[in-house]
Amino acid sequence: MKAISKLVLLTVLTCACTSQGNHNLTGEISGLSNDTILVIKSDPLTRKSLGIDTIAVKENRFALNTPDSSLISLYIIEKPKGNGAIRMSSNPPFILLPGEKMRISGHIDNLTASGTEIYDNINKATDITEKENEIRNLSNLISEAYREKDSKRTDSLKVIYKESSVQLSSLKLNYIKNNPNSILSGYLFLSLKSSDGTEAEKLLGENIKNGPLGELISKTAANYRKFTAIERASENIKPGKPAPDFKLKNLNGEEMTLASFNGKYTLLDFWGTWCGWCIKGMPDMKKYYAKYKNKMEIVGICCRDTENKWREGVENLQLPWTNLYNGNDDEIVINYAVTGYPTKILIDPQGKIVEVFVGESEELYKKLDMLFK
Repeated sequence: MKAISKLVLLTVLTCACTSQGNHNLTGEISGLSNDTILVIKSDPLTRKSLGIDTIAVKENRFALNTPDSSLISLYIIEKPKGNGAIRMSSNPPFILLPGEKMRISGHIDNLTASGTEIYDNINKATDITEKENEIRNLSNLISEAYREKDSKRTDSLKVIYKESSVQLSSLKLNYIKNNPNSILSGYLFLSLKSSDGTEAEKLLGENIKNGPLGELISKTAANYRKFTAIERASENIKPGKPAPDFKLKNLNGEEMTLASFNGKYTLLDFWGTWCGWCIKGMPDMKKYYAKYKNKMEIVGICCRDTENKWREGVENLQLPWTNLYNGNDDEIVINYAVTGYPTKILIDPQGKIVEVFVGESEELYKKLDMLFK
């Protein structure tokens, strides 16, 4: 959000045009309190920002030209007043293909797109759009229950939300089965459950896989395969199960395996220098390492970093325990069913899993105190 705020300061207010024919993004938006919107652009493949346009809306209408040479993802939100924080859109990002013209319409909290093959077709797929609206309403209700600190209602709504999300993925998969050569099928493929995604990949027509969404489809398919494998592996990453072996290099370039730490408790810490919550938890980990280092070893496993960034991170953070480098390899991430960072996995002296801790939690340190005090 800080990065977005900096970009906002660099944008120049663009006047809305009453004649919208020469622009590839036009629209009519209601519900604005200050007649100004932000159009946040990014590359959906790399997720890199392509900048933010600040657009004046006159008589609910706006128009602008966006980059036209490549696939682009667009978030449209109301510009906050004064120095207010940006409130992220309740609308999903809109995908604009090269050479297309898109029209946005509706209330700022419930926008729809038209004018492109994807969105003209999805507007006809009423079973999908109705389920999407149902899920959006559930999301709003969950936020409301959370603000009211009604945990019972929040938990109940989350169960319904999960069930509805499964149903939506099934509806999308069914559309792909019946329309394998439709560009909409390529678009729907990007937001499936992992297990549905691995099935849908086999169904998509070659024209779609090789079309303008091709690279994004390929990357998404790889993620589906990865997370399907993680879901299978998660059945074995439970207390009492043997911890999977691994082979990674330490700071001296020496290969180490899980057996290197047999005979004492081992805490695997999956982290990265890019992970703010990982870094935030280091002081507590250092405190507990100093407290119990004669009874356990912490093994930091750095993921999704270059080797140079890993080495710099270990040095700058002065991490006193064993540090291993994984980089972008998926094998250990899949085998240990890592879905978020940090993930900490406690292993007993016999190599069996004691407990898994995702995120920063006091529960880890309570467990260590219970074991070692």
